[in-house]
Amino acid sequence: MSLPALAVNPGAVAEPPHHSVAAGVQSLPVSAAASVTVQRDGYKVGTAPRPAPFAYSQTAGTYMNYLGPIQWPFLTGVPISTYFGPRVPPCGGCSSFHKGLDMNPGVGTPIQAIADGVVREVSSTDKSGLGVYAIIDHRVDGRLVSSLYAHMQEGSLALRPGQPVVVGQQVGSVGNTGQSTGPHLHFEILLDGVTPTDPFAWLTTRVGPL
Repeated sequence: MSLPALAVNPGAVAEPPHHSVAAGVQSLPVSAAASVTVQRDGYKVGTAPRPAPFAYSQTAGTYMNYLGPIQWPFLTGVPISTYFGPRVPPCGGCSSFHKGLDMNPGVGTPIQAIADGVVREVSSTDKSGLGVYAIIDHRVDGRLVSSLYAHMQEGSLALRPGQPVVVGQQVGSVGNTGQSTGPHLHFEILLDGVTPTDPFAWLTTRVGPL
């Protein structure tokens, strides 16, 4: 058993430990002309690409798109002016049964392929009721399904017959060619390549989170 030193000798004063200090002071002279080279990794700094100013000038909560094997013709919901089914013909020569969707994101908006496929048919000039259009054949669950994109801008068609395409690839841009009352995409889904079906219902059941 031990006692504190002050208990034995109350007159003693504890002194702090001593440390020696070197007499000389170190210094590091730096020349004003000295330069330092910094090694950097091989990367470049830039800005992310931005969509064209005209893209998606009109959007709407008509649908929700997801990045998957089947997508909508536009990455975000856009106004739909005419749905599939019976209608009052909007122009002379227009049908009373609408075979697709009329989608209105604004003139010049890029249109994308809804799935992987092969281009079956195109027209790059305004020479028919469909105007500038493209038809792409797809295989969905083993069945031939075709998508049709019509009334596109002249000069915007980005495909040729026989060309393989991937989902999201640009088809063309929204225009006002053919029998059209204003800039829009007329979009159809053709079962077995020929039979129109409701594109809104068909896409809604197939486009979703993975």
